[in-house]
Amino acid sequence: MAENSVEKRELKDVNLGVNIFSGSNEFSLALKMANALSSSTIVPKDYQGNIGNALIALEMSNRLGTSPLMVMQNLYIVNGRPAWSSQYIIAMINSSKKYKTELQYCFEGKGDSLSCYAFVEDHAGHEVKGPTITMEMAKAEGWVGKTGSKWKTMPEVMIRYRAASFFGRLNCPDMIMGIYSTEEVVDGIVDYQVLDPEEAVKQEISQNANVQALDFTASEPVKKQEAEQDQVNENEPSEEEKQNILAAEQAEAEADYGQPNFL
Repeated sequence: MAENSVEKRELKDVNLGVNIFSGSNEFSLALKMANALSSSTIVPKDYQGNIGNALIALEMSNRLGTSPLMVMQNLYIVNGRPAWSSQYIIAMINSSKKYKTELQYCFEGKGDSLSCYAFVEDHAGHEVKGPTITMEMAKAEGWVGKTGSKWKTMPEVMIRYRAASFFGRLNCPDMIMGIYSTEEVVDGIVDYQVLDPEEAVKQEISQNANVQALDFTASEPVKKQEAEQDQVNENEPSEEEKQNILAAEQAEAEADYGQPNFL
């Protein structure tokens, strides 16, 4: 009877906290929870019968302070990579209370000139912007040309999702945890570096500075060649002189043809 009470007390004292790998007791409890979750038919197929995947989802839910089922329903395995649904990224940012307002979107242009960026207002009243996504960028990166791409049929929805995920990775990396959205993984975005707009401008200026080397040693040969060409042009007869020479040659030929041959 005493042994049972001790065992119950030990299990009660176990707290997963934010790291299920912090100790053997925490891991054992998490393993039991993962086993129970993976045996459910309600969880997505990526987790059914897969204790390892369920364990990872449990770890992430602890870090995010949310339900394991919520993580399982919104964390997909695409091409062997974990990926958040874009809707969940938006929901995480909006429900975090990190900002005064929810995510908002600014659209400009239409068709191929369509562009969008996500922004919020922080608690100090400042506007926090994410990178601008354009259809020109989508075409250049190959997002539009992929087979079955939704960029062709739903460009406004896709550009909104991409703007939200880029905003999250730039301004809320603690929420995204370095994981891309499902649309980004499908589009083949791997280790895509999202820069602050000002930093991107500085980097572009740095890359374009002094790209073309100046060869001052080649100036003298060029000048010499130009001088020689000018000399050739000066020695060349004008059009009027050419016509006079041609007329004289023709007259001389006619005179030779009309002269009788006494020999």
